[in-house]
Amino acid sequence: MSVSVLGLVLTLLSGCTTLRAVCPAEGGRPWVEVRSPHFSVRTHLDAETAQEATRELELLRQGLLQAWAGTFDPPGTVEVIVLANHTTLEEFTNVRIEGFSATTSDGPVLVLAGNAYALSEAPADVGTQAHELTHYLSEFALVRQPRWLSEGLAAYLESIILRPDRHEVILGGLHSGFLAHVQRSGWRTLDELWEWDGKGLLGTAESRNYYASSWLWVHFFISRHPERFDEFQTRLMSGEEPRQAWEESFRGAKDLAGELHAYVHGGRHVTYPTITAPLPPVKSPLQMRALEPAEVHAIRAQLFLMTPGAAPPEERLHHAEQEMAQALKEDPGNVAAILLRIRSTVDPSRRLGLAQQLVERHPDSGQAWDALAQALDAAGNTSEEQEAARLRAVELLPDSVSAQNGLAGFYARTSQPEKGLTAARRAVALAPGNPAVLDTWSTILFQLGRCPEALSAQQLAADTLHESTPERLRRTVHDTLARYEAVCGAAAGVPTAAPGDPTAAPGIPTAPGPSGL
Repeated sequence: MSVSVLGLVLTLLSGCTTLRAVCPAEGGRPWVEVRSPHFSVRTHLDAETAQEATRELELLRQGLLQAWAGTFDPPGTVEVIVLANHTTLEEFTNVRIEGFSATTSDGPVLVLAGNAYALSEAPADVGTQAHELTHYLSEFALVRQPRWLSEGLAAYLESIILRPDRHEVILGGLHSGFLAHVQRSGWRTLDELWEWDGKGLLGTAESRNYYASSWLWVHFFISRHPERFDEFQTRLMSGEEPRQAWEESFRGAKDLAGELHAYVHGGRHVTYPTITAPLPPVKSPLQMRALEPAEVHAIRAQLFLMTPGAAPPEERLHHAEQEMAQALKEDPGNVAAILLRIRSTVDPSRRLGLAQQLVERHPDSGQAWDALAQALDAAGNTSEEQEAARLRAVELLPDSVSAQNGLAGFYARTSQPEKGLTAARRAVALAPGNPAVLDTWSTILFQLGRCPEALSAQQLAADTLHESTPERLRRTVHDTLARYEAVCGAAAGVPTAAPGDPTAAPGIPTAPGPSGL
């Protein structure tokens, strides 16, 4: 199916208001899962469209990687759930959204609605997934990044244009909505943007102004100060403290605020250059299978629990419980449904019983063993039984962030840091922007007596916290950081996971350098 035909198909689908995300037995369309080297796409769109969408997500990933040079290829798989249209997604939330991203214990999840994901020559068609994929990829490229840079880069790359027929990608087109916003309402100073990391939830208007301002400053720096901005990113890649990296990179730059004002209000005399980079062809072998009804109900339960919106937790859990019950009715041994049941069960002994039953039913499921290990830990069991469960989970799921970080955390809690070092390194390689993973990594380093490195890693964990981080993890990270600062002293610019650094975690992919950004 050509890109233009795909866009037509999705336009037709997005106009259908009765296509609920349910299984065929309830009047829905068949669901399929399509796997590629970097994506797992689950959808109720037809099989041909699902395969084409997966190939195009691989192409989009390849295009975005050109922002950090073509040899950059981080590990990991992104889970994607594609629903037919906005109406389908609105069943799970009370807000109208194009899609959203979330981070679970199993890794990143992208949820997209209808033509929000269709990749075509029209930049608006790719904005949502380009933005979210940029966040995911930039965590591997930039070891430390302030929020204004993270959001600014993601918005900058929203306008990506893929031209596979010409083997090229165009980056940095104007974000017309944000440009109009700053021309009409003004923008935040850079000092204000540096303070964004410490702010809580903002109102809609204020939040949009921060996002638009971040895009503006990044677009300005790439267009008018590319060498300095490249140096800034290179310093961040080596783990340098962001504000210090900024001061060094832009030392001597004068009247940036005045330049920016002219950049916004200069009219037809101002040029806004784009970047054209080569787009290597993508070979994406696909595997496809039909999803069982129980798996569909598990997906619906997952969506009720994690989709953004103001629905109270009790209401979300009620809907999810109904879906989980139906899933288990369809297939009492379904792994996905039982995993959701285990995670939503509060009583530790009940959780442990469910996890033990799951392992008995599915002894070759890494997710089952990981769930058993977590249940044993919640029940206070730190014996060899938990260790065996965690080792089995890692054996079956070597690329699972949850399994690797869980094994490393077990060895940290039982004061066996030497045993946990390999798993901690692998977890950081798979999720370098995950504060829980970085907290475990710093604990292992601290227990090994590598105090300066532990302090630097914990500072990085604190840098990656954001408003959606659970309060318990936020407190843990800050309390641990305060303890390390007291014991180890102030971090004196010790880089974390710097390229070529013998103290870096082996296997952590680092970008070879900005590609004109």
